[in-house]
Amino acid sequence: MSRIDEILAKQKELADELEMAKQEERDAVLKDIKEKIKLFSFKTTDFKGVLATRKKRGTATPKKTVAKRTAK
Repeated sequence: MSRIDEILAKQKELADELEMAKQEERDAVLKDIKEKIKLFSFKTTDFKGVLATRKKRGTATPKKTVAKRTAK
């Protein structure tokens, strides 16, 4: 195995390890948040305006209008 192959294999291994660490930490944070929401009896209305909202369904994006050319 060449030096480049060794480095690429190590890079892939580290990338996989990073993803697992992110997922584990994400799960721990989410669990903590859920416990605190239950502890303090938060409702969805308590977060109104605090959290970013999703784009509402059914809203069409404005279409670009093409100017008509007039014949001279």
